[in-house]
Amino acid sequence: MRNLEKKDLLKCRKGIAGDLETQQKYLSRMRGFVGGRTCPVGQRGLRGQVLEVWLGSSLPREERNELKEGLVQQPEPEGNAPCGGAETPGEEAARKTDQMLKLRCGEPGLPGATTDPVENMFEQNLEIKFYISSGPASLSSHSGDEANPVKVVDSAHLPVHTPTIKRKEYHSSIRLPTKSKSHRFFLTSFTAPTKCHQCTSLMVGLIRQGCACDACGFSCHTTCVEKAPRACPVPSQQKKGALCLDAQAGMGTAYEGRVWIPKKAGARKGWQRALAVVCDFKLFLYNMDEEKDSKPNVVVSQVIDMRDGAFSVSSVWLSNFIPVRRKEMPCVFTVTASQLSAPRNQYSVPILADSENEKWEWVRVLRDLHKTLRKSPSRDRSVYVLEEAYDGSLPLIRTSRTAAIIDNKRIALGNEEGFFVVHVTIGEIIRVGNMKKIHQIELIPHGQMVAVISGRSHHVRLFPMSALDGRKTDTHKLAETKGCQTMTSGTVCQGAHTCLCVARKSQVFCYELFQSKKISHRKFKELQIPTSVQWMAIFNEQLCVGFQSGFLRCPLRKEGVPYRMLHSQDPTLSFIAHEPMDALCAVEISSIEYLLCFKSIGIYTDSRGLRSRPVELMWPAAPTYCRYNAPYLSVYSENAVDIFNVNSMEWIQTVPLKKVRPLNSEGSLNILLSETKRLIYFKKKMTYGEEMVFPQTSDNHQKQMVRHLHSKRRYSFRVPRRKGHLPMGL
Repeated sequence: MRNLEKKDLLKCRKGIAGDLETQQKYLSRMRGFVGGRTCPVGQRGLRGQVLEVWLGSSLPREERNELKEGLVQQPEPEGNAPCGGAETPGEEAARKTDQMLKLRCGEPGLPGATTDPVENMFEQNLEIKFYISSGPASLSSHSGDEANPVKVVDSAHLPVHTPTIKRKEYHSSIRLPTKSKSHRFFLTSFTAPTKCHQCTSLMVGLIRQGCACDACGFSCHTTCVEKAPRACPVPSQQKKGALCLDAQAGMGTAYEGRVWIPKKAGARKGWQRALAVVCDFKLFLYNMDEEKDSKPNVVVSQVIDMRDGAFSVSSVWLSNFIPVRRKEMPCVFTVTASQLSAPRNQYSVPILADSENEKWEWVRVLRDLHKTLRKSPSRDRSVYVLEEAYDGSLPLIRTSRTAAIIDNKRIALGNEEGFFVVHVTIGEIIRVGNMKKIHQIELIPHGQMVAVISGRSHHVRLFPMSALDGRKTDTHKLAETKGCQTMTSGTVCQGAHTCLCVARKSQVFCYELFQSKKISHRKFKELQIPTSVQWMAIFNEQLCVGFQSGFLRCPLRKEGVPYRMLHSQDPTLSFIAHEPMDALCAVEISSIEYLLCFKSIGIYTDSRGLRSRPVELMWPAAPTYCRYNAPYLSVYSENAVDIFNVNSMEWIQTVPLKKVRPLNSEGSLNILLSETKRLIYFKKKMTYGEEMVFPQTSDNHQKQMVRHLHSKRRYSFRVPRRKGHLPMGL
């Protein structure tokens, strides 16, 4: 006979939520205990407790009492157990208990046992679930903060952010009744700006921004789940206020309210209703419909960082020349931040409050927070300073589509007129070849070649780098690349060979390039992608291809089957297939980790395609482009460029430039599509000696591209002084 002590009973209760081996161990002990023929008086009460623990709420009260009576009130036999005959009440109770235990643990072969393939998968992965679940408290403690650690689990076959189905057979383990309930957190996509109830910061993002408890509505970041109070609902004494700022950590919401901001066409065209939130020492502005009960859009309209060195807030006076009505003037204030460092340029956002009192309250709050920020150890985390790369009056800049940095004194520009090399320090411009409509420039330094996609037919053409110095050279055309949309280059065989990969719709052509007296090529591979190619790059002699809702890695050196960078068997990534989203870029964090950037979210995966980090990278607004310049990822949206550190996952800077578009693959050269188009250079603060050197720009509109007398391909950008120098008619 096996007897259980009280400590064994506690182990039984704690062991229920363990792995399969642990459950089988305690299931075996329980069967031996319940099926015993003899029952000492001192163990009878304990057996009743054991049945309550294991059967708990699974049986009706009458049936549960019948089982307990069958065990406790059975007569003790004088000899050994009979070999046959009718079951004694104790044997019948033991058999029913054993059957119930098998049923609860999902063993096959019993009526009601789980046989569905999906359910079997749940049984093998005991903690896979549709929600993030707090573990049950132990017998010794039921207080919220003393409970077991929160377990983060995800859906096996449904999108996690749409937890619409609840099933009874979530676990193969048994949930025990406890005195205080625990949270049931679902990963949720919020449709309006939502603050975390734990840290009070905004849950920024387009989808899957955080978790929400389906029982009490407690919402928080996925990183705040472990810190959340365990009790559900949260006791009032443990709740944080809606406004709570940690000045030392620079986190939390300090103030919020509804205001008016200028419409896209400017304040002269009217005002747009907006929700303003001061959070994490940033001012967030969310557009709202003008209807009375409308909710703000989850997409951030504008972000102004209070850590900016030029940040200020002030009231508006008539001398400010801001186009607002005279009756609106007492209710308007402006928030100012830096835009360009050279030439020094700032921008201001006028904000209209509902009343003059509200305006002064906003001004007071923002000024006080800025003073607090300057006294706190929180520092300016920005990594880029913005400079105007060249005079905006240069005609080539107005129609630029693509660019590349040749060295620290020369840049290549491609536009409608052709391919040009600009020597930024001396103002000399060289035209390369006779190509028109340059769509992409790819420098291939290892092969001493340049590849461009040009013309109406989008053909790839190659020419030697010596052409960048103004020498006359021949171009090499890849005939079968007609209609291509993008290309990338790299090396294979440890740098011994140069390859160029060109995408045309859903096909990718891989070429090996050669240069002796003339440029030649050899196609060594052709790949078929599931849908149209949206992005490409070469990592460690493997071609990485982005397409809708997926990325592929294809070996270039040897024959091999392309494999997906998102594993189909990872249930936490299944939501991408259910919600198709465009691929923007992929970043190689290390040889075993990648960041995959989609239109709605950024996901970290390992070399097998499985999720490598539980937290995802969230975009404040809908991105249009992504560019990577290690270790910083630049995410472009309609009103700003947001900078992320891909290693720490920190959102470290917001560049408040509207309608800006990257011209090169690193995002260091950009064109600002404002009234006066400008070529903008993102200069790293901590890099010395390797950055571009630009002269001071001027607003002299008399400068022209003047053609040299002795060369048809060389120009000077200056004010014409001699009649013999003819300006170029661009």
